[in-house]
Amino acid sequence: MSAIATLSDDEVTPHVAEVFAGEKASMGKVPNLFRVLAHAPAALDVYTGSKRFLHDGVLSPQAQEQIAIAVAAANGCDYCLAAHTGAARAVGVSAEDRASAQSGRTSDAKIQAVLDLALAVNATHGQASAPALETARSYGLSDAEILETVAHVAINILTNSVNNIVGTTLDFPKVERV
Repeated sequence: MSAIATLSDDEVTPHVAEVFAGEKASMGKVPNLFRVLAHAPAALDVYTGSKRFLHDGVLSPQAQEQIAIAVAAANGCDYCLAAHTGAARAVGVSAEDRASAQSGRTSDAKIQAVLDLALAVNATHGQASAPALETARSYGLSDAEILETVAHVAINILTNSVNNIVGTTLDFPKVERV
């Protein structure tokens, strides 16, 4: 059970109700993470705004979801692992790449460079990421791709941390860690 209760549709502000309506329209439901973050509408806005802006960035949806899987696995967030494994399936990431992403691996060389950089940033907060940055550049990642990778790691750390500290109740099919 979640240490911070999920809010029902009747318990939220009009602004949060609009956010919930958007999620219902796009996903068919309001995930429990949103219902927990609704206690702090500013935090919910940070998350939803960041995801919205990054969604149309230079990284492919496949790369975005594999970053989320890799970071969730590295940070022990079962909620995000489940949510993003389903999202990765929806954007066409193969079952093999969904599973491999948990270990920071993928069959696509360019996305591999993205995952290497993402996991280095996640592990070191950018302090010792120079080799991963050099590898990313050697695979031809642009400055925009590098910076968006860092942004994806940051937003995933936010949700991993919330879910891990709160114990957000899983409302996606559980995914076993590889």
